[in-house]
Amino acid sequence: MLFPTFKFLVFFAIVFPIYWKIGRHRLRMGWLLFASCAFYMSFQPWLILLILFSASIDYFAAQKIEGSSSPRLRRLLLTGTICTNLSLLFFFKYVNFFLTSAEGFLALFKVQWTHTALDIALPLGISFYTFETISYIVDVYLGRSKAVKNPLDYALFIMFFPHLVAGPIVRPHDFLPQIGREKRFSWNRMYLAAQFFLVGFFKKAIIADHLATVVDPVFENPSSYGSLAIWMAVLGYTIQIYCDFSGYSDMAIGLAHSLGFKLPMNFNYPYLSASPAEFWRRWHISLSTWLRDYLYIPLGGNKVGVSRTYANLIVVMLLGGLWHGASWTFVAWGLFHGIWLAVHRALPLPGFIQKPMFKPLCIATTFLMVCVGWVFFRAQTFADAGIILERMALPTAGALLKPATVLLVSMCVALIFFGHWFGKNVKFAQWERWVPAPVMGAALAGFLILALLLFPENSKAFIYFQF
Repeated sequence: MLFPTFKFLVFFAIVFPIYWKIGRHRLRMGWLLFASCAFYMSFQPWLILLILFSASIDYFAAQKIEGSSSPRLRRLLLTGTICTNLSLLFFFKYVNFFLTSAEGFLALFKVQWTHTALDIALPLGISFYTFETISYIVDVYLGRSKAVKNPLDYALFIMFFPHLVAGPIVRPHDFLPQIGREKRFSWNRMYLAAQFFLVGFFKKAIIADHLATVVDPVFENPSSYGSLAIWMAVLGYTIQIYCDFSGYSDMAIGLAHSLGFKLPMNFNYPYLSASPAEFWRRWHISLSTWLRDYLYIPLGGNKVGVSRTYANLIVVMLLGGLWHGASWTFVAWGLFHGIWLAVHRALPLPGFIQKPMFKPLCIATTFLMVCVGWVFFRAQTFADAGIILERMALPTAGALLKPATVLLVSMCVALIFFGHWFGKNVKFAQWERWVPAPVMGAALAGFLILALLLFPENSKAFIYFQF
């Protein structure tokens, strides 16, 4: 049940009015939990048992951890719960990947072993809700959050449908208190929700899905295309993945606002970053801060010596790459960013480069490096990634894209950079106050009509649904 579909529109048209019609807060939260379960089951019904099993273990373990004075028992419960969640993640997402990798590794030593691929359905959003459960149990163990008394509240924390399958990753101290607060309908908040949802809808359904028709054929057979087509495909994918994922996040935030909840912002104009560290402060913020707080800092962060700091950066980004997908190309993408972060930390830019006049150069360089990283993220094999990078570096003849396709990619790149600049430099909220409400309403309606007119015939699944 993807957000920009008629099926979801019908679902939300039922859930929304009943939600606000229910007068009692606890009954309203119960209806929201029921709706979230129905939303998840619309993808793969039986997998609801998996997420409920995982949530049950975390709920009871957190109660025991908070109520115990034994450090040994608390550590045992913490370790056992984390291992259980990671084991489920490993089995459903990575077991076939590691079996295939083991088969290839043994073949290097002339050991013949053929494994049978397991027919395992990947639970939607398992990477996201696994990180949320880990953050909850760790925060309870460290005393940063109280254990939830009501199991239905904890289930809603995990299963809240706007963020369930692709984030943003929410922290317990941010979301759980919202469940207990009474919700009051607000037209101002509905207006904000509509803004978020329409912008996200436009990013995803119009920009990302149209760019997919350009990007997919080139990445499926890069050896057939020349350098110009390769560059257009890489630039197209760089914009596609941003619009796809940030578009989903915007729609999730908008839907949450319409129900009286607030989700964290997940993107902050990442393609205006002037360094790799700044990029990761602006891209997939909920993941990068999670990796920082629950992996990088526990490993010692930057307080354990220079070499350990670099190693920590690389290890964290390696695991971040593996979190995205069960493929060595994702690991390579994580390694690329880890090495880049380490090199940038080890070799800071000269002082004169950091002056404002050189910032556009730093932004352009960072954007180029991000594009290179996306090649590993999108390529199906290392061989394909090698071909693409080679043809990006060396002019190579091959099939060309149609002029209209080149124009489409160029316009999308220009639009996103203009949107980044406008959002960062123009105080839209202040300017908006001077615009009459009917005019803004008409503008939003016109924006929706434009999006519907440009809506592609075949909408693509969200890229991050596979993670």
